[in-house]
Amino acid sequence: MDRKEFLKRSAQAGMCCGAALMAGSTLAGSDQEKASTPPVTPCDKKVVQGQLVIRRLMQQLDAKVDPATRQSIMEGCGQACYEGGHGKRSPEKPTPEQVGKFLDGMRKYLGPEGVKQTAAETMIYFNYTGNPQGLKTSDRYCLCPILEDAPKNISPTYCQCSVGYVREIFERGMGKTARVELNGSILRGGRTCSFTVTVKS
Repeated sequence: MDRKEFLKRSAQAGMCCGAALMAGSTLAGSDQEKASTPPVTPCDKKVVQGQLVIRRLMQQLDAKVDPATRQSIMEGCGQACYEGGHGKRSPEKPTPEQVGKFLDGMRKYLGPEGVKQTAAETMIYFNYTGNPQGLKTSDRYCLCPILEDAPKNISPTYCQCSVGYVREIFERGMGKTARVELNGSILRGGRTCSFTVTVKS
């Protein structure tokens, strides 16, 4: 049972208990209207409000902060988001065997053309295609849990958060500094969220 269904059933159970306590009494017209109106869960309200707050925050960053600083701020948010789900980065660098397994996993996920290596560098053409909950960028979903059904006019500045997130993935996986370029995203009108990751050998 998902959260919304749980809340719905809980609300229905509470309404039944209330009806039992009020047996034999007569509701006023306005009270009858309230009783027949389905409750709106706090979760729904918080998601909508959170999306609006993010839109306003991005508008303020765009208006008052220089491009380099706001990019750094958002990339830092993306790194922190990854750390929130996977813990702090280990001080130990991955072994060559671990790096090889990481790149093999990327090739399996992205296809053989997704990872190109030369003597000087490794370039990975990384695309977000979907999340574990089944949402897909091809269906126009942003894969950020907060903005998956985002209101319009979210600033593209927000997508720099994903740049920081992706950089953290590859720097951990390869044990080296990575440069990440955002090629396109759903919030920027694209059909996918794609990145070019460059790691020096």
